[in-house]
Amino acid sequence: MNGSEYIAEFLHRRGVRRVHCMIGGANAFMIDAIARHAHLSYVCHQHEQSAAMAVDAVWRTKREMGVAMATSGPGAVNLLSGIACCYFDSTPGFYITGQVNLKESAGYRDAQVRQRGFQDTRVVAMATPITQYAVQITEPAELIHALPHAWGVALSGRMGPVLLDVPMNVQKEPMPDHAPFLEPEPAQPLAPAAGMAATRHAVQDFFHAGQRPLVLFGAGVGLAGAEDALVHWLRTHDIPFVASWNGMTCFDHDLPNYCGGIGVYGNRGANTILQNCDRLWVLGSRLDNRQRGGDTRQFVPGGRIHVIDVDGEELKKYGESRYESTQMDLSLLPALLEGLTPPGGDPAWRTYCRQLKNRYFGQEIVVPARQAKGMSPYAVVKRLQACVAANAIVIGDTGATVCWLFQMFHRRQHCLFTAGGHSPMGYALPAAIGAALENPDRQVIAISGDGGFQLNIQELQTVRHLQLPVSLVIFNNGGYGIIKQFQDSYFEGRHEASGTGYSCPDFARIADAYGLAYQRITHLDALTPDSFAHHGGGIIDIILDPHTPIEPKLEMGRPLNDQFPYMDEAEFQAINPFVHFDRGGD
Repeated sequence: MNGSEYIAEFLHRRGVRRVHCMIGGANAFMIDAIARHAHLSYVCHQHEQSAAMAVDAVWRTKREMGVAMATSGPGAVNLLSGIACCYFDSTPGFYITGQVNLKESAGYRDAQVRQRGFQDTRVVAMATPITQYAVQITEPAELIHALPHAWGVALSGRMGPVLLDVPMNVQKEPMPDHAPFLEPEPAQPLAPAAGMAATRHAVQDFFHAGQRPLVLFGAGVGLAGAEDALVHWLRTHDIPFVASWNGMTCFDHDLPNYCGGIGVYGNRGANTILQNCDRLWVLGSRLDNRQRGGDTRQFVPGGRIHVIDVDGEELKKYGESRYESTQMDLSLLPALLEGLTPPGGDPAWRTYCRQLKNRYFGQEIVVPARQAKGMSPYAVVKRLQACVAANAIVIGDTGATVCWLFQMFHRRQHCLFTAGGHSPMGYALPAAIGAALENPDRQVIAISGDGGFQLNIQELQTVRHLQLPVSLVIFNNGGYGIIKQFQDSYFEGRHEASGTGYSCPDFARIADAYGLAYQRITHLDALTPDSFAHHGGGIIDIILDPHTPIEPKLEMGRPLNDQFPYMDEAEFQAINPFVHFDRGGD
């Protein structure tokens, strides 16, 4: 057994069925070993970036480790954007790159040249900042320990991607006689620093010192597998809660105490409830600037915040005195919730939360979107949801499109996600490929803008070749909508490189070239369940006005609950009865 065959057998023993790849000279031995293995197959992508993003979707939709392989040099570098999707959203992924023979590498004999071999690139150094573990293998025997170690690291603590760089000579050389296959070390939960009882006591004290409790449901809860326990606790005790975007896929949005998604492009009612609470319990959310806004001093200004996260480094950023924190693996959350006295609080608070939810949750309340020529994207999302299967996998790309999607989509049994932290254009189509291959019994919907769709448009060939029943929905507003809106606010409406200078092809002709079904939608009633009933991939082209805005939206200098389009002063004060806000604005 040589190094390549050992890698293939290791992957099989870990339950891997397929490897996403694009072949090159430096990974050809490994792909050949995959092909010859009786229980493995490979999936050819047209770009390594797509293979990497498909791996991200494997975990999100199946809770299994995805694997991608690429060649050295440009192939390895092309993986990095997809690897970053895994890293920033804490999803595990297993990446293996081929590398030139060690004797051809730049570091051979300690010569610090830029490049010695053809397509010789130090991908480990590039990948290290966005992986849990990245290493180059220098001899076959190292695979015995490196493979299981990398696998275990990817699944431990705050999960994430790992990368093994395997030179060609290692791929070809024989393994030591009777080389064992070691089991990855099991992930050990990280216990609360002060112990479970002390942590439970601290959380109880935190809640009972206030009158207006709120829970922020973050993606970390789902990553830890604790979503059912948390939902049961919240529902049983009727505790109001809001969610981050990647937390929104973990529960049924019909829950009566769920108030909506929060953030810069969050629901107006959910943001207002958040800003008026006096005790915010944050579970598995890193509270980035898209959640808190640019000025963190204006985030929950009248309350205290307790954050629980597996990553102690994330907790170091909360320097203000009103923040408390506990480092804990949220797989322990069910145990923490057992015996936790639920927060009481002022009954008027729960009434207030219900009133704002009834007013704003799932409501298309904005005026300019309704007045725009053509269709409202919010109405399109509602219509789309009514047309797709109850358990469909729905993947958002980035930009205006993902904002419209998460502002309006009402998740029940669906799997709803996007690459929230890295958020690259072109994510949805490769992710749909990974999702469809792992979930052949579920409907898969990829939702992109016309701009984002073009970033990985070549993967239409992958969809066609594999006959994947993926519906590719394009919100076609003729440009980069989220950038155009930013330019309207800060550049006097000069749409340089977002409208002016930008162009897109005729998607009908693109669909025809790839042999895919195509439908152009200019009226809502044309979007029906039949639009998603094709069996070999199809494009649904939703035609929107080029100036269709994202609303509501937070602008610079404003607190999170003062989004555009702005309310008049009387209305703003009426829905913010508990805390006084300086509305500010630039």
